[in-house]
Amino acid sequence: PTTTTTFAAPTTKANSPKRLQVSGKDRVKPATSRRSKPCDSQPCLHGGTCEDDGKDYTCSCPAGKGGAVCERSIVYYLPEFGGKSYLAFNTMKAYYTMRIGMEFRASDMDGILLYNGQKKGKDFISLSLVRGHVELRFNTGSGVGIITSKSRITPGKWHKVIVNRSRRNGMLSVDGEPHVNGESPPGTDGLNLDTDLYLGGAPEDEMASVAERTSVAKGLKGCIRLLGVNNLVYDLQGSSSDVLYGSRVGECGNNPCHPNPCKNNGICRVKEAEMFHCECLETFSGPTCADEHNPCDPNPCHPLATCLVLPQGGAKCECPMGREGELCEREAEQDKASTFIPMFNGFSYIEMNGIHTFVNDLLQVLSMEVIFLTKDLNGMIFYNGQKTDGRGDFVALNLHDGYLEFKYDLGKGPAVIRSKEPIKLNTWTIVTVERSGRKGSMSINKGEPIIGESPVPHTALNLKEPLYVGGAPDFNKFARAASITSGFDGAIQKLTIKSIPLLKKENIRKAMEISSYPVHPCTAKRSPCQNGGICNPKLDDYECLCQRGFSGSQCQKALEEKAAGESESIAFNGRTFIEYHNAVTKSEKALQVNYFELSIKTEVTHGLILWSGKSAEKSDYIALAVVDGYVQMAYDLGSKPVILRSTVPVNTNQWIRIKANRIHRHGTLQVGNEAPVTGSSPLGATQLDTDGALWLGGIEKLAIGNRLPKAYSTGFIGCIKDVILDRQELQLVEDALNNPTILHCPAK
Repeated sequence: PTTTTTFAAPTTKANSPKRLQVSGKDRVKPATSRRSKPCDSQPCLHGGTCEDDGKDYTCSCPAGKGGAVCERSIVYYLPEFGGKSYLAFNTMKAYYTMRIGMEFRASDMDGILLYNGQKKGKDFISLSLVRGHVELRFNTGSGVGIITSKSRITPGKWHKVIVNRSRRNGMLSVDGEPHVNGESPPGTDGLNLDTDLYLGGAPEDEMASVAERTSVAKGLKGCIRLLGVNNLVYDLQGSSSDVLYGSRVGECGNNPCHPNPCKNNGICRVKEAEMFHCECLETFSGPTCADEHNPCDPNPCHPLATCLVLPQGGAKCECPMGREGELCEREAEQDKASTFIPMFNGFSYIEMNGIHTFVNDLLQVLSMEVIFLTKDLNGMIFYNGQKTDGRGDFVALNLHDGYLEFKYDLGKGPAVIRSKEPIKLNTWTIVTVERSGRKGSMSINKGEPIIGESPVPHTALNLKEPLYVGGAPDFNKFARAASITSGFDGAIQKLTIKSIPLLKKENIRKAMEISSYPVHPCTAKRSPCQNGGICNPKLDDYECLCQRGFSGSQCQKALEEKAAGESESIAFNGRTFIEYHNAVTKSEKALQVNYFELSIKTEVTHGLILWSGKSAEKSDYIALAVVDGYVQMAYDLGSKPVILRSTVPVNTNQWIRIKANRIHRHGTLQVGNEAPVTGSSPLGATQLDTDGALWLGGIEKLAIGNRLPKAYSTGFIGCIKDVILDRQELQLVEDALNNPTILHCPAK
């Protein structure tokens, strides 16, 4: 079920995309007659910012990217700053005392070296160059203290700065000169900082505020090779986990115009850090002057597609989901009944309604599961934010240099939960992420959870924007603290929130460059599931969800038809214990999710309806029981039992429907038409470990000691019918694994 095929997506790898050559007969009517502006097609890649002068555009690239349109990955060891550059780090700790050490060289006599401030207050600390002198400024709330070095710096020479501050008193030394001392006005002594620490400059949208406090309106033009704060020496390299994000930073001393990347006698102009702009002769155009005319004017692509000029010349058409071909001229063949496993190429994305529209308790808790296969060490898996200005709350899952990072920001800075080992390429990976208040966890392939938390005091996650999967049209609109600059290259098999599947075609608002993952049994032209069965991917394997009336691993067995309205109903006498696979057709010994539905009819006040666990003492379990005439759901994932109690009496000798489910730590029980009863186990384990069996009617011997009421050790007396496990119908007789004497109840 291919949704689109794509043509030559731009890439930073060795193989360059082919040019899109379009003959007159192939041209599609342009999408619009309005004359397009240079930045309309969003030509800057990897979160670069497009700057439009009305005739042409240039791209400002995030840290780690360079080239004409931010298409190149660059590595830097000594960062160079160009006046509008910066790197961001976590807020420094500097309430009463602090020490800063820095080594830098500059080509301009004015510029910001370092800045850390307070979002809604007066407090800040800064180091700047002012007419060649190093200047320290700080404000603890009662006024600004200014300390200026006696000597001026020498352009191009490395200089060493030492700063000490204790309450309102400061000391500054440059290149070992005698200390210059000073103090801020009396009043308050503590320095309250809550912005990120900026090095070499500041983000463009914060520069006005920084300039107002420091009297310096531009960043450093030069290099920084050392930064130490208190007892911490920062790793300034581009691959460092110390760097949160940044912009326009490259390797110190590199010149992107040598050799000249501009073609056809174009003139190369150096911008900040390994970025350049080609000034083309009148007859040529494009980021590197490679085209004799603008290949996107007129637009050769289908009206629903986007035409993108490539850095090396030519263009490509980015197809929306449902179209394919070099010009996106064909409708893609789609089988509505087939399984959807979207594949991404590094420049694809899916836009959906925000995850806050799928659940109503997102402010305090979050539980998501993703199954993905990646071909690259970097790439965004999902992102959902609050704003589009580089700030605000967000939640994201992203690959960075092979490691998986789960990040969320509740308003006071991000929590960063990072995998301990790199993710394996070309292998399905299962990830579970959870958040409760400030605390979060990430579990990979059902392993031990990795724990982290966000800064105090905020505990609520506020989201308003769409959910993006695999990429986005403009990374520049993401929260800067998410540090996302690359799209995902691979396939995503599953994405759920509280077990609600999100990757359904009806949930998709917009998608670009999405195709169907071709090498899975569920996406084959001929489904392995027969008789209308639905193919459900299970990593490299699959299971078939059969239509009513069929069973078997491939839904190949037709069940004996019952009379209209008749339903199989089994009688339990307190000694009838029937064993089944806990996943209907097979055993699953480790489950993140349980889903049960069944109808019962009973007159007794006590009895075990359903049980799945282990025979060992103090092991995991999940159970349904009648206790004092009411249904209870109980489960223990290894830390502490959780018991959910219904308020609807069931010992009425009338049929009543029970729905119970567990998603990681969170459980829900609903009996009849009552409002669902909910509860959660303590933060930690999310997996139920059992022997793979499920019992109806009771079990011979429960190994739970005194952890549950006596009713759980009592066999059920009554009738059970219409049992559903994991959203599959259980055939009460045919699927039984043991051979007890089975009696039937009247269905009515």
